[in-house]
Amino acid sequence: MLGNVLLAIVTLCTFISYYPQAAKLVKTKKSGDISIGSWVLWVISSLSYTIYALVVSKDLMLIFETCLELSFCLLILILSIMYRKNK
Repeated sequence: MLGNVLLAIVTLCTFISYYPQAAKLVKTKKSGDISIGSWVLWVISSLSYTIYALVVSKDLMLIFETCLELSFCLLILILSIMYRKNK
């Protein structure tokens, strides 16, 4: 029970922390001030955590949270690269 509550908090914080960056990228279509290298590391980290959740844990909430985090990291990385190339 406590684990599920903590995981829900992590999921909510993940969404809250990544959403403004993704929304700003979509709105401004500018990514010059975003570090691509940092987002590559975030994607690698999130991908590793997602694979861990799939292989080691069978907890659906953990798998959902890691997939959500990976999706946002990938979205921000892809938009950052795409908008930087459009300059």
